[in-house]
Amino acid sequence: MNPKAFRLVLVSLLAALIAAGAVFSLPLPPPLPPVTLAVFFSLLAGCLLGPLWGTAAVGLYLLLGSAGLPVFANGSGGLAHFATPTGGFLLGYALAACCAGLVADRRRWSFPRALAGSLLGVAALYALGLPRFRHVMDAMPDRDMTMTAAFAIMLPYLLGDILKAVAVAGLVRALKPLLLNRMPASESASRKDGRPA
Repeated sequence: MNPKAFRLVLVSLLAALIAAGAVFSLPLPPPLPPVTLAVFFSLLAGCLLGPLWGTAAVGLYLLLGSAGLPVFANGSGGLAHFATPTGGFLLGYALAACCAGLVADRRRWSFPRALAGSLLGVAALYALGLPRFRHVMDAMPDRDMTMTAAFAIMLPYLLGDILKAVAVAGLVRALKPLLLNRMPASESASRKDGRPA
């Protein structure tokens, strides 16, 4: 298959996996967000596809959810979801994929670089999502939410997302033999390495 067509297939596949990871979630009492695998697949998209195509995969997922398809957590959808406390984290998936893709090594598919990229992606996710979470929660009636309190609420999620980042790096390492043959970093890189573009 042509590498460009293969990337488009992977963009669609990873968007579907992000949706599946969000829909099949573990709901928690409001206002706590559900536990999902959407972060895992967003980081994986960045590590496998790079910053541009990884972000495109997450963007496709967000576009489908914005159009009303039930692909967000707990089978929800629609633009109103971005106004919820977790709306910033939804947008943060795209930033996480981009950051992971910028750092991950898509020539040697090394575990350390994939881990560093995934951890940077998690940091970017919370840098965008946490302030939005605090702002929306603080705006609710009879609720006073400091950034420290918001961080305390989200800390278990952060620890879980760090574990997901490690799992993403481990999966990249496990898939290395396949990735070396099927996922060259770029067409120019493929030609330099002697592989067909």
